[in-house]
Amino acid sequence: MILKSSLLTCILFLVACSASHEIKTFTPHNENNDNAIVYLYRPAVMSNAIYSPDLFVNKEYKLSIKNGHKTMMILAPGQTLFEIGPDKNYSGQTELPLVLEAGNLYFIRVDTSLKIRSTTSYEPYQRSFDLKSIDEKSAISQIEQCCLLHKANSDEDVSIPEKENSSDDGFSVDKTQNPFSH
Repeated sequence: MILKSSLLTCILFLVACSASHEIKTFTPHNENNDNAIVYLYRPAVMSNAIYSPDLFVNKEYKLSIKNGHKTMMILAPGQTLFEIGPDKNYSGQTELPLVLEAGNLYFIRVDTSLKIRSTTSYEPYQRSFDLKSIDEKSAISQIEQCCLLHKANSDEDVSIPEKENSSDDGFSVDKTQNPFSH
């Protein structure tokens, strides 16, 4: 009797656990015909996991690139330079120039690696961040794996629209950065 009730309890737990797993899919938005939509994502990997390098678009700070996150940016068409922390000493392809066209989708993956040199004296690790343009089909599959399934609280798309030129040079929350985000 105890064996049967224990077995029944285990089966109920297994059914409850398997039913609570929600499979999420990623569908890119392509509703903006006046601007280009750029998805930037960084697969969740252990190398440099605690480092969140800054992303600059046309020499202007946009966001910190966090491990396992994706971000949607709405940008004006034209020649656009994506750059990872230009003031940092990162190796890899830290610059990616693209010509953005209105109404098109673009996908940029941020790859990372960490090289340790075997020397007798101390040398810091060589951190590498690479910006890579990825085709839509591959990017959608990779975003579903890295940025949706591995997180309990999946981040929503964060839209970062291109700012209008304004003459107000005063204080703005948009110009500040969270000091604990790195």
